Amino acid sequence: MEVTKTIKPGDKGSKAYQRRYGERLCAVRYRQSDCGSKIYTTVELIVDERPKASPGSSERSRSARRRADAVAVKVFARECEYQQLLKSAGARYSPGTRSWITTRGVAIGLGLGHRIKEGLVNECQDVDFSIEI
Repeated sequence: MEVTKTIKPGDKGSKAYQRRYGERLCAVRYRQSDCGSKIYTTVELIVDERPKASPGSSERSRSARRRADAVAVKVFARECEYQQLLKSAGARYSPGTRSWITTRGVAIGLGLGHRIKEGLVNECQDVDFSIEI
């Protein structure tokens, strides 16, 4: 289908569609069928809106940075197998928060993603996790 005419919102010919779709309307287009026997009216609408990613930042790089973030993992004292698992993966115990500090990627990789306590790592002042985890 070939576009024969494009009308911007607010211009003559778009008013009815603007009343119907409001601010979501981007354009009204008239298209001709390939054989030329029909005229189609189409509208372009905004259906989703989200913040633009910063330049040079892809979903993959944001995801990688998120996996490298330090997190606190809550494990009870009687759960020795989880403690040993975290310790062997390089996690550090924080007596102040009674949690294990590691990266999000390690916690999820060990199957402990459901034990991550968001924000608790910010309260941890007795373990320096900024150097290496």
